[in-house]
Amino acid sequence: MKRNKILSASLLVTVFAFSLFTVTYLQVNIVGSPTVSDVDNAQPLIFSAPLVLGVGFNEDSRLLNQSTMIEIYNFVKNNPGIHFIGICDNLGLSVGVVQYHLGLLTRAGLLLVHRDRQYKRYFEIKRFGETEMKMISLLRHETVRRILAVLSERDSIFYKDLAVKLDISSQALTWQMNRLRKTGLVDAVKERMKVKYLLNQENAMTVKSCLCMT
Repeated sequence: MKRNKILSASLLVTVFAFSLFTVTYLQVNIVGSPTVSDVDNAQPLIFSAPLVLGVGFNEDSRLLNQSTMIEIYNFVKNNPGIHFIGICDNLGLSVGVVQYHLGLLTRAGLLLVHRDRQYKRYFEIKRFGETEMKMISLLRHETVRRILAVLSERDSIFYKDLAVKLDISSQALTWQMNRLRKTGLVDAVKERMKVKYLLNQENAMTVKSCLCMT
């Protein structure tokens, strides 16, 4: 009995020591956030002994909380193209915590960063192609999403009717439509001195599919 108590105490000490000094190591061959070309270089994520054993961390070690990492990963998986602040706001986590775990997840090859101007958008690795990520990133902009949602519901719509439907100024709509035409997602057709818009037929199915994900 005494011997069993000693062994149990030794095991607890060992686990506690691992909890204090063992951290999650990421065996990857890339530095910084991975891109599509980096995916094949990534090695699997290896969790530390405390994480595997379910040993909790104290309040000062929240950055190493496995449940937080899983929560962030699942949120990105269910909300492809979400940006950094969106993750913080929706999960109620601090900037430091989210930044730390996103660093682990991207370096482990589980998440991918896609640049959308000033935004860093996150995607589950190998799930989307480059075209899909660009489209989903565009759809994460509220006005663009509303425009493409309207166009996906009908064959075409005149400029004036679209402006009324969206309750948007003429200047703002013109800027948005010029941007979407350059991406190849929207076509413009003149009809009796009026301009009407429609989804580009080659990209229509992809637009509709991506709308369902955002």
